[in-house]
Formats: sequence, structure tokens, C-alpha cells
Amino acid sequence: MLRRAVELARECIGLERAALYLLDPSAAPRHVLRGTWGTGADGQTTDERGVHFECADDDYEALRRIPQNGARWLYCERARHLTQESGKSTVIGHGWLVITPLVAAGELIGVMFNDTAITHAPMDEGQQVRAAVFCSLLANAILSRRSAAVSRALRRASERSPSVQRVVDALNQDPLVSAQRLAGEIGISSGHLSWLFKAEMGVSVVEYRNRLRIERFFKLVDRSGGNLLDAAMEAGFGSYSQFHRVFRKLVGTTPREYLTGRTPSWRPKPRSREARS
Repeated sequence: MLRRAVELARECIGLERAALYLLDPSAAPRHVLRGTWGTGADGQTTDERGVHFECADDDYEALRRIPQNGARWLYCERARHLTQESGKSTVIGHGWLVITPLVAAGELIGVMFNDTAITHAPMDEGQQVRAAVFCSLLANAILSRRSAAVSRALRRASERSPSVQRVVDALNQDPLVSAQRLAGEIGISSGHLSWLFKAEMGVSVVEYRNRLRIERFFKLVDRSGGNLLDAAMEAGFGSYSQFHRVFRKLVGTTPREYLTGRTPSWRPKPRSREARS
């Protein structure tokens, strides 16, 4: 899908060179962007899966907030134009570079770089607008695939270790129980428990707990006739502001906006600068 996305960016949108880098969820809390596919010095599709770089916290937040600030991309006036071959970066010139974020449900999924290192043509704003729309659609498609993968992981109960299964059972019974308390009952450190749970379940203990509370909220709000505050409190959220924040992060919209046009097939969504072309 990602290779075809790079090719479509060139063939249908008209970008001269494009490359996609995705944020690696397993590297959290670090912000590591890993290469997928890109474009070489002659316009050919290149395999860039051996390339990665790490974003500073400020750069990560700046990219994530670009859509919230009313912008669509980040424009660099004079950046290095690079090619990636066999995991090595080669500078082939300098010029403008556009970095378009892939954002879905308020989270940064990755970025698309594009430039005109071959022809040195000026930036075409119309192309960049189309590229931004394309990146938004692509981000949601990637997030949907990750959600399906996490759902499959959550169903593989037979493959869970006894420690993780105990945590799952305890959270299903009481989503408010703390990870520290669970780690003490199991006899391991809370840090090791967090690592083990994320490795086997694909989501953190906190996110799993939030998923359970959101699912409980939907059952409760149906019974209470749409009283959001009562349902949120009974679902286990400490305050409405906390519930609103978690709901928006997992679902991608506000509770009220969602409930006015919801569909019964909803499932909670999981959450996973070096200028280059």
C-alpha cells in the first residue's frame, strides 16, 4: 500500500519526488520516523525501509499540530535534497522541501516529503493542496489497518502469558485498578509489566483501560438515554474533561458530535527533523 501511495503521489497528483516515513509506535516515548518508499535521483521508486531518524519533541508537536493551526504543510526554503540507496543518504542538491504530516484522530501517523530535485521547478501550491488531502486519507487508512491488527492481537488470548492474562482479567473486571497494584500482585516491577503488556497486546495498559471505559460508556449511554455526564462517570472516568479528552483521542471527534450521527459498528481506535526528499 505504501509503495503504491508514493507512486500515486507522483502519477496522479503530479509530485516530482515523494517519500513516506511512518512513526514507529513501538519506539514510544521517542518519536522515530521510519522510511517506507521514496523517489530516487532519476524519478525511480526506491526502497527506504532501512532508513530512520528521530524527531525532537518540539518538531513532533509542530508536525502534529499543523492541521490544528489551519496549515496543511511545512515549507522549507533551502533544504538538502537526498536520495536513499541501500540505507545510505546521498545529497544531490539543495532547494525547497515540503513536509506534509499524516494526521488521524489527532495523532501524527507519519510524514510525506516532496521536492523537485530533478527539474528544480518552483513549488506548485495546487499540487501541495491535493497532496495534503491525499495524506489525510492515507493517514486514516493506515490507522484503520493498525486498529484491525490490534483487534486481532486482543483476541489471541491463548497466546498471552499468565501475567498479561491476569492483568487483562483484572482490568475487564475493574478498569480503574492501577498498573502498580497489578504489578505488585503479580510480583514484577510496574515497568516490566508495562513492557510485557504492550509487547503482547499491542497497546499500553493505560490505552487498554481507556478502551474498556469507552466501551462501557457506550453501553451506559444507551441505557441512560444520552446523559453523557452520568454515563462517563459510571464508566469510570474521574471527570468529564478527562472523558472528553480520551474520547476525542480514541474516536477522533467529540462525544456529542459522535452520538448525533453514530453508527453501531464503531470500535475504539488504537493510538502508534531531518529534511529529506
